[in-house]
Amino acid sequence: MATLELHVVDDLADAWVPLFVEACHHAVAARGRFVVALAGGGTPLPGYRRLRDRRDLPWERVWVTWGDERDVPPDHPDRNERATREALLDAVPIPADHIVAWPYGPDPSASARAHAQALHSLFGDPLDLDLALLGLGADAHTASLFPGTGAIAAEGTTVVVRPDADGPARLSLTAGALGRAREAWALVAGADKRDALARTLTARRSEAPPDPGVADALPLTAIRPREALHVFADAAAAGEPNAGAAT
Repeated sequence: MATLELHVVDDLADAWVPLFVEACHHAVAARGRFVVALAGGGTPLPGYRRLRDRRDLPWERVWVTWGDERDVPPDHPDRNERATREALLDAVPIPADHIVAWPYGPDPSASARAHAQALHSLFGDPLDLDLALLGLGADAHTASLFPGTGAIAAEGTTVVVRPDADGPARLSLTAGALGRAREAWALVAGADKRDALARTLTARRSEAPPDPGVADALPLTAIRPREALHVFADAAAAGEPNAGAAT
């Protein structure tokens, strides 16, 4: 059973970026490459910018994809890929064919299937990810596994999710695929996440897998990586006056 560790920190990037570098070197030494599913949204961007300035990463051995994506064109401002490229990938010497982006096309289901096939051809079936970076929304969604959509129960590697009838579809790795990572790190910032984090941690600390109702309401509880789930939260999200603690 993967362990759960909560780290309440002053600065998220200060906490996770050095550990990312360490995990990368460890994976390259052990297996010849580092395979990571990156998170979207604004929370990881400061960390991505710090990684851009590091000179101690073997980028030629790093492979990246994203845990989820909005089904919008690659140049769309809401696309996770675009934000990550601007913050990090366009400024580091990672080989272009090591960036495995979600495809975009007229049929989201076809795009999801094509991405699953691409991932399996590169990283095995089931996926062999070293790290999955995740976020947590105020509504408790993680990746694009939104509460109340039933997405958490999806089998296979990828799933199409429609959390908003008026918005674009979301493409996401399933809970099972994310749980195939050796480790998953959830980055949580802001007081608006406090309730979602508290409810998720309370439910996730149980050793037993959650029942379907809990998993659908709190998707992060269903992601059980092979080794550990680390939650990095600032004091506002954790509801603690002092940061720096780990439990």
